[in-house]
Amino acid sequence: MRLTSAGLLLHRSASQILRDVELARQGVMAEGKHLTGDVIIGATPSVVALSGAQLINACMEELPRVKPRFLEGYSAYLQNWVVTGAVDVAFVNGLQPDTPRLSCERIAVERLFAISAPGAFEQHSSGITLEHLLQSRLLLPSANNPIRALIDKAASGIGARVEVMLEIDSVGLLKDLAHQGIAPAVLPYGAIKREVESGFLSACPITEPEVRSDLNLLYLTDRPPTRVAFAVIALFVDILRQIVDGNVQHGFVEISPSRFLGQRVKNPKAELPKR
Repeated sequence: MRLTSAGLLLHRSASQILRDVELARQGVMAEGKHLTGDVIIGATPSVVALSGAQLINACMEELPRVKPRFLEGYSAYLQNWVVTGAVDVAFVNGLQPDTPRLSCERIAVERLFAISAPGAFEQHSSGITLEHLLQSRLLLPSANNPIRALIDKAASGIGARVEVMLEIDSVGLLKDLAHQGIAPAVLPYGAIKREVESGFLSACPITEPEVRSDLNLLYLTDRPPTRVAFAVIALFVDILRQIVDGNVQHGFVEISPSRFLGQRVKNPKAELPKR
């Protein structure tokens, strides 16, 4: 059996209605002494790799009655998942929504890194200039990816041209090909943290100019995050601050809690447990 086009439309609408009912139930329960409920979080591979496990552990410790669930995907897919209600909120790299149905709040700013085979950047310990990087053909995502748009815009700003060897819309394949030395690639540090630490890849921040990507929070304008979702978001921001304060390599240059987060912090009903 296969759904007709009308059946697919009904399924999407019914799924959204059921999700709204569940969120309303959670909202009522959250007014009690303890935050209770689930939240579905969309996130890019770099966010999941850098902080996903820490966020789950923090929720288990501080919000034991909250059940977070991650859905991993590229930023463009995540935007669609927020619109369709597949996720409650999403953390995306460098993407601004193309519909007024979505609200966008900047959480952090991070640098992008050139990645290649082990030892490839020994002469660029403090960073590789964009002009020097663009002398090589690159492995990059396709044109609808925010990272690709940032590289194209930065190249245009210095009057240079981006030569693409291959367009790869798979983070895993991109890293494997970079490891083989086929060509350099560009990713946020979170996406390659484990591979750099294990020696599988080498990474170098892009400089002159730095290529920076906003890490944004997306949610439906007419359905802002619930208290449960906000509590998880606040833990995530705290994890980012700990990463920045720690003496470890990372790509973040700024942690900037949004106006939305600031307003919710002032709400005594949204107070988090003491750490």
